[in-house]
Amino acid sequence: MEGYLKKWTNLFSRWQDRYFILNEEVLVYCDSQGGQIKGQVHLKVAALILVPEDPLRIIINTGTTEIHLRASNINEKIDWINALKQAQDKCLSRQNEIKFEQKIQELLTDVWQTGAIFDETLSMLIPKLEKNSQIKEMADRLESIGKNLKTKITLCAQIVEEEKQKLSNLDNGTVYESFIHQNSAQSVQREETLNHQHHQSHGQQQLMSLTEIAQQIREHQPIKYNNLINNPAFQKIKFTNHSKRDRLPYRKDPNEKINVWYLCKELIGKDLGRFSVPIILNEPLSMLQRLAEQMEYSDSLEEADKIHGDSALRMCYIMGFGVSPYSANIGRTKKPFNPILGETYEIQTQNCRFISEQVSHHPPISAGYAESKAFQFWAHTDVQTKFNGLCFQVNPVGLFNVMLKSSNDHYQFNRCTTKVQNILWGQQYLDHMGQMKFVNLTTGDNGVLELIEKSGKSESEMRGYVKDKNGIEKYKLKGFWNDRLIAYDSQREIVVWKRHQLPQDSDWYYNFTEFAMQLNHLTIDMIKDLPCTDCRLRPDQLAFENGWVDLASSEKHRLEEKQRARRKAMAAANQVHVPMFFEEMIDPKTNLKWYKYKGNYFQQQWKQVGSELLDLF
Repeated sequence: MEGYLKKWTNLFSRWQDRYFILNEEVLVYCDSQGGQIKGQVHLKVAALILVPEDPLRIIINTGTTEIHLRASNINEKIDWINALKQAQDKCLSRQNEIKFEQKIQELLTDVWQTGAIFDETLSMLIPKLEKNSQIKEMADRLESIGKNLKTKITLCAQIVEEEKQKLSNLDNGTVYESFIHQNSAQSVQREETLNHQHHQSHGQQQLMSLTEIAQQIREHQPIKYNNLINNPAFQKIKFTNHSKRDRLPYRKDPNEKINVWYLCKELIGKDLGRFSVPIILNEPLSMLQRLAEQMEYSDSLEEADKIHGDSALRMCYIMGFGVSPYSANIGRTKKPFNPILGETYEIQTQNCRFISEQVSHHPPISAGYAESKAFQFWAHTDVQTKFNGLCFQVNPVGLFNVMLKSSNDHYQFNRCTTKVQNILWGQQYLDHMGQMKFVNLTTGDNGVLELIEKSGKSESEMRGYVKDKNGIEKYKLKGFWNDRLIAYDSQREIVVWKRHQLPQDSDWYYNFTEFAMQLNHLTIDMIKDLPCTDCRLRPDQLAFENGWVDLASSEKHRLEEKQRARRKAMAAANQVHVPMFFEEMIDPKTNLKWYKYKGNYFQQQWKQVGSELLDLF
């Protein structure tokens, strides 16, 4: 069914005509027939509300907002109500078809969780009973019965798991496809084609449940095992060893409006680094991963390291590298997850390898280090955030450092201010402004890149210069942080950085770049090999990436409470958190604080001291 209805927009525009199309359980709307889709509603998670005082009105409650519609007459309203309810009934019918298999999955999860609790309780009880000689025989018998019972329950659960796996493989595995919630009615047919091609191209890849993977790490990684096996987010996913992905598991409507009026009273004037931000304002990446995004354009450092005899031109490439992450922020108005103290992240690309760690909670500081054959990179982000009712403002504090190995040049630079404008109304957009100052501590060369605040026709513009230690200008710079940076003098122009193209349909995936799309990708081997502190193992972030907002919110709250409890316990014991992979230092050249990488991560020394890893998740 399709046709025009009135839709309430806001207090200024009030009721406006919109063209609605009902496709199975998804209702989408456009400004006019044949126009671009502006929004959509999944009826299987929505409630229909009638208003007796306004007999032509239909209210659709999505759980996060209410959409108010009005028909032109009673008959039209009745037709739409009947069509919407029929769509909901069909959706419920399809859900009942897989209810039995879902019940099996829930029972299996309970069995594994209960088994783990039983094992832990038994291991604590037996030593206490054995201390009493009068009941030692009873303790031995209890231990024997317990082990026998556990063995049989495990065997039964494994058999059921195998039978469930056979059932799930029927009809090309469509049962588990239901976990991937596709929320675009506009491209239903295209998504089905893409999914078919995706499964065909990766048909030889092994699918494994979390239960299967967890058994392989149970003995030597107990913290990770306990955190994963008992978590509903991980239990709902089948994992593969696909090395790369071209999309996230959940499509986020880019036109979805967030009702933030109820947030204003609690958020205005507060430092968001000290405030638990509602999860709907997040994107499914952590600040540690955002720091890793600096490495997307590490090829600029490779090019700089190849330049000999022109230190000013090397500086230009460093400036291109420094400004490059801002291009990845286009359309990304969501806030990354705040890392938990001690949380880590690693990534290895063709050019380099990177490690980051949350080294401070208040203020929240993330430290990062990267290395390759051509360069070393280290930085820490001490970010202060504010919300004034109209925009979010981010003020970076930390310095970024690059060391080129061929020339032994050491560069330092700062980041500029970032604002997310029009939080409450209008089209949200992100803007960067202010000066980025670069200095070569080895040669004395310096440069300034000024990002100009959006005003009138000026948008995303930047300009700057590079001077030698004597103050003589060697190069001018011009460009746009959403496109490219050009260095030029009286004789030539050189493109020292150029933005990568966004992947197809990136607006449905938080406007992530191809590089960002991989940052939270979790494979079978990663689950086995990553330390239990890696943010890819965060259940709230994983659930949010899959579109399970309620689960993600509850897990986020649980982790925050767990972190508070740990902090109180440490305070009571007069203990201070010590980062595992970084050490706080004072730079002798600048007299500023920085965090030195200890060199103990990539050699996997943490595997030999597994007991020292923190139980964060």
